[in-house]
Amino acid sequence: MKNFSSKIECIKKNHLIFNKEYLKVLDDMHFDSFESVWNYQAGKTIKKIKARSVIRFEFQITGRKRVFYLKRHNTKFAGLQRILALFTTKPISSEGKKEFENICDFRKSGLGTVTPVIAGEKSVKFFWIQSFLITKDFSPFISLEYMLRNNPEFFTGEKGSNRKRNLINRIGIFARRMHEKGFNHRDFNATHILLYYKDKSDAPDIALFDLQRVDRNSAPRFRWIIKSLAELNYTLPEGSFNKKDRISLLLSYKGKKKLNLWDWLQWLWIKRKTARIKRHTDKILARREEKRRKGIVER
Repeated sequence: MKNFSSKIECIKKNHLIFNKEYLKVLDDMHFDSFESVWNYQAGKTIKKIKARSVIRFEFQITGRKRVFYLKRHNTKFAGLQRILALFTTKPISSEGKKEFENICDFRKSGLGTVTPVIAGEKSVKFFWIQSFLITKDFSPFISLEYMLRNNPEFFTGEKGSNRKRNLINRIGIFARRMHEKGFNHRDFNATHILLYYKDKSDAPDIALFDLQRVDRNSAPRFRWIIKSLAELNYTLPEGSFNKKDRISLLLSYKGKKKLNLWDWLQWLWIKRKTARIKRHTDKILARREEKRRKGIVER
């Protein structure tokens, strides 16, 4: 298995960024321009909303089928960025290009994530922008959400309890390292956390995906721990993770065996934030259910 935290060697050409390792594969796919990727019609759509869509497709590499994901970010207004770019040297960064760069920077910092293949962006009538990103399938990693939904018994019993302790410890350490390196995922939950148990180990390797919204603003870092652990806390099922488990997550993040007064205050903030996330999510789900009941197509 390849190292999911190894550095990526990139090549930039016009409005495209290539992973050098996949140049031959991309040539075989005939992906040599923005349009050739953007207009690709094969594959299976696994997500489609107003802002973006994701398709899953397969391609033969050295006689074996490999799975890739193409994420298209639909036309987005970038007028303010365009105007500001006239007065600064900072280039406009589209969603697809930004995520490709975030993936590369995660790997430079030794943080596990998916493998980027190519990203591209295109201006539409100057004030609008389109972009895409292709990543390779992250197997043999699987999402924590999948494990909790389909194999909850993996974390029960004597062996399961040990696996759960190791899992909590590894996730807490990963979150701390991520924040220390200057990254805040902004959607740090069971869906986006990836696990790989190699050689029958009870302690998984951890990786993270969906990095398009990563925040690098150093000013509010003291709030990163609250939001990140609250997001994860909300997605850990009550039946499998008790209060002790959740406090252990904070201890692992802190690298401590015991919480002090400040840590306990942060724990209270995490609980309050978790409750707010739950209320907000319940409202969204209720609105969606109401739309479905009325026959309104979800976008």
